[in-house]
Amino acid sequence: MCRACPDGASHPQRTSLTAAVLLLSLLCNTMIALGLLICVVLRAFSAQAKVVTSFNECKEFFYKGTEPSGMDQNAKRICQMFEDSTRLYYATLYSVPHRIPLYSAYTLDPACSSTPGIYCKDKWYLEPQISQPASEIIHMVRENKNNQNAFKANQAISPDYKNTGYDRGHLNPNSFQCGLGRNATCTLTNAAPMEASFNRYRWSKWESTLKKVLTENLTRDGASAKAYIVTGTVPSANDRIPQGNSDDPERVTVPSHVWTAVCYKHTNDRESFSFSYVGRNQPAESGISLTAVSNLNKWLSEIYSQLSGTPRLIKIFADNCGEDNNKLSIIQKEFQKLINPPVNQGVQMSPCAQNTLGNDYYWHDTVSGNWDYCSSPLRHSKARNGKRCRSNHACGRYGEKYNWCYTDDKDNWDYCCTLDDCYSAVNDQTCRVDHPCGYYGEKYLWCYIDDQGNWDHCCKGCGN
Repeated sequence: MCRACPDGASHPQRTSLTAAVLLLSLLCNTMIALGLLICVVLRAFSAQAKVVTSFNECKEFFYKGTEPSGMDQNAKRICQMFEDSTRLYYATLYSVPHRIPLYSAYTLDPACSSTPGIYCKDKWYLEPQISQPASEIIHMVRENKNNQNAFKANQAISPDYKNTGYDRGHLNPNSFQCGLGRNATCTLTNAAPMEASFNRYRWSKWESTLKKVLTENLTRDGASAKAYIVTGTVPSANDRIPQGNSDDPERVTVPSHVWTAVCYKHTNDRESFSFSYVGRNQPAESGISLTAVSNLNKWLSEIYSQLSGTPRLIKIFADNCGEDNNKLSIIQKEFQKLINPPVNQGVQMSPCAQNTLGNDYYWHDTVSGNWDYCSSPLRHSKARNGKRCRSNHACGRYGEKYNWCYTDDKDNWDYCCTLDDCYSAVNDQTCRVDHPCGYYGEKYLWCYIDDQGNWDHCCKGCGN
């Protein structure tokens, strides 16, 4: 009430002021509500973002929700999402300077691990936010000629691999995923240059064996256990592709080594275990062998310290995930049961191959890191179109620049393959993964050896 106003009438200025206050209050409440709504919306979008500042959004792929420590902290963290899906499939730490992933972290679901994997072929994907941080696209997109130039500044593209002899090698294997998860592994942020024979024979053999070992254990233990896996690279100091004859050379670092660390976490800590293995990214190198995760940590710390020039202390798993349970020897035996035994000791971990120096004997890697002669090298010798090499004349160069052998006692000869499998062509060529040896409507065995339509003769028919 206004004392100066008769009969208790309200002052008109006071009435206007009161209305203004009420309007301002209403406006503030509306702005607060709107602000909360904006926060909720932004939070929803951030939960779907792939390139992230923290792995908290996809920490379920890390043992104890903790990412490996000691790696390049300036590398890009990616919670991998496929196209417009809201599901996250695995996590990747990606190095922009090297244009390769330093590691991918993933898990294995035994319910979908028994079916074969897919070959990405030309269906590869790129990550817009790696090269364009302000991009509104928050998932990987299909690679094509239009977006390659837009995204190539900070990441590898498929032309970088053309005619280099290197595969776009998966860190997270698509065979460990199912459904759209397999497509989600076909991103170049999950791929690094791997020498073809290393990727398709030696490393692939270890991947398939690892899947079998973990599937057996997970099927037995059910919901009581979970397998955390991290596969990573060691960038070489100077080796890059494409080489100097390219229009845009030396963009992508070739890893000197590829490694995998496994944490099998059981609800009963005494049943947990961990192990690791490392492979040199070259053909016909020393074998791959199981070792403790602590040994991998030490080795990675030393080699990364040398590369960076500063001390690094790398640790893949917090508390090394049950390493103290001393189950490494048991895991070694499980691996041995699933891989063909060699002539003498150890476990054969690679197919028979001719020594790269041109010697006429054949050998393979063993789990102990050594090598051994193949038990019967002649059975690995087959000539073009399925003809057999003469029993006393194994496939070899014999002073020539190509592999050949006598096919009968009349000294007739033909080109041959050093490996008796579905992916070996003559002249040391390797068939494309999606195109094994076959007839394909012709009267001779052949296969494509690259994505440009080049082909060569084969030595074994594989039912096509």
